[in-house]
Amino acid sequence: MVVTDLAPVTELDLLVGSILTTRPEEDRFLYEEEYEWLLLLQKLLQEHNVEIDLFAQPGVQIWEGGITRFLDFYQLRLLAVYLEHNHSIDDILAVSPGMYEKIDHLLASVLERQQPTQFLHLIDHQIDGGYYLPVDFADPIWIDVSQDQDVEDEDVELVSFGSSIVLQQELTILEHLLRTSNVPREHPAFRCLQILQTATEQSVRNNLPIIIW
Repeated sequence: MVVTDLAPVTELDLLVGSILTTRPEEDRFLYEEEYEWLLLLQKLLQEHNVEIDLFAQPGVQIWEGGITRFLDFYQLRLLAVYLEHNHSIDDILAVSPGMYEKIDHLLASVLERQQPTQFLHLIDHQIDGGYYLPVDFADPIWIDVSQDQDVEDEDVELVSFGSSIVLQQELTILEHLLRTSNVPREHPAFRCLQILQTATEQSVRNNLPIIIW
């Protein structure tokens, strides 16, 4: 049985389960297609010294949940970097229309490694289409999965991989910062943190990836 933690409508969905979604007896063609894709991913991850069996427990799904808005995830990232660098979070909590249409310079400086952060796996990861693996590794990994060596730069397909083990640790630290800064538990960013905490707990406990789309 799949445990769910879904809002009625979500812009961002999370699943803890096998990336190999199809069993061979269900659909042989689709299974072989997924198998080839995962074979490539596993090889590329090994080149980054990340060892994981992406073929384990095919078709297994343990938990699914959702984050209501992409904005909630973005707010959580902003809260993380602003709090750890002792910046005011008043403007982040009081959302105004269009405030996220411009680049946040502090967040950008963290992503460009110009500023340190203890929340790298939360921040340096694609919100839509990434994975968190139940393996402990220091920095998030961005992999070019374009198999055509002659592909143009604008056509490069990047996929990000974070560690659900490290993310779980980051979220524990961030929860403490949110509480000591009196961020309301009902705030969408706090709710986003709680959903991510549940996902990481399920991932680590069951040794299965988190899939985000």
